[in-house]
Amino acid sequence: MITARIAVLYEGDWTAKSTSLDVYGKFLAYTSQNNRYYALVVLTTPRIDSAVELVRTHESITEVNEMMRTETSYDDAQSVTLFVKSKYREIPPMEMLTYEGFFPIGHPTLEDGRIVFDLLLNDREGIDDAIELLHGFGNVSVEYLSEDLRYQTAPNLDEFEDLIDSISPRQLEVLSLAVSMGYFDDRRQVTVEDLADELDITKTTASKHLRKARLKVLTFLDRYLSNSV
Repeated sequence: MITARIAVLYEGDWTAKSTSLDVYGKFLAYTSQNNRYYALVVLTTPRIDSAVELVRTHESITEVNEMMRTETSYDDAQSVTLFVKSKYREIPPMEMLTYEGFFPIGHPTLEDGRIVFDLLLNDREGIDDAIELLHGFGNVSVEYLSEDLRYQTAPNLDEFEDLIDSISPRQLEVLSLAVSMGYFDDRRQVTVEDLADELDITKTTASKHLRKARLKVLTFLDRYLSNSV
């Protein structure tokens, strides 16, 4: 058995048109009935209103219900959870894969306008079959192949919020300042002492706060790195 990550640009679909909006998405659930398709999708972007409007006004979409909207802690982006009802003249890629007997694992994602799938396959011939099938929708690329069971995992918004809550305000202040002043750049722009002076605290205190904050972030990410490329 092998796993493959395969991406398809679904030409003409709202997903392909999302490239200009810097959208990252995750399809939490999807199903179909009598040629009607239903999906629960989370979209994250700094242009959230435009993204929702893109989905709502696409010709294939019959109904959009906004379930929840939340702020994020990065790049002024927001996340919105949408329950989307649609009707296509063809079976969409997600349903087509399962209809043809492929075995998606994890949640499909939307990245740079492409729908990304992790597939569990019997052999490399299965990769060619999946590529041939998806080529009917648009450009296809293979992101990786592995003989290990690997699939895309990503922390959800609640987990990010739990991480932020676990870092004290002072630790977060030191970490944020370190990022903004170039402490983590390839060529470090400042020292811990510079950070301490900026915050009017001792070097030892700044170092302790920075070390604890980094440890919490790295421990958080370690849960997902084993399944990443």
